[in-house]
Amino acid sequence: MKKGIIAAAAVCMLVFVGACGNDSTTKDTDKKAETAVTEHVTKTVNNIDMKIGKIKTTESTTKNKNMVSIDMSFLNNDSSDVGVGAADFKIKSDGKTYEVYPQGNNFGDMFKPNAKLEGKAYFELPTSVKKGTLVYAPMDKEQASWSIVIPAAK
Repeated sequence: MKKGIIAAAAVCMLVFVGACGNDSTTKDTDKKAETAVTEHVTKTVNNIDMKIGKIKTTESTTKNKNMVSIDMSFLNNDSSDVGVGAADFKIKSDGKTYEVYPQGNNFGDMFKPNAKLEGKAYFELPTSVKKGTLVYAPMDKEQASWSIVIPAAK
């Protein structure tokens, strides 16, 4: 009788440990896929290193629209103060150009040599937009671009 209880306990423990191991593997795979989507190449324009970070999508209050926030960081490698703002960026997709959402808490500031500037750029996009090109175009002169994937709203 004792051997049967010990054997049953051992089987239950193996099943429990196996189930936990599978869940962890799935989460690690999901995390790697999410990280791969959010990694973008740093580009240097006018001695400013520009990096795109996490892209997040939420539902907008406007029907059939999503709010998309893009984390961005900049490093001033110039010898003088420089300014960068979210309004310098646009998203192009399917032949249309989308401007930064003016009511968003968008970044924009002057920053000193060797200093960093970090912030978010907000865009209100149709729910049909799943990918596009983020363009850095101060004074409507395109100087850099990144291919981006717009994640589903969460």
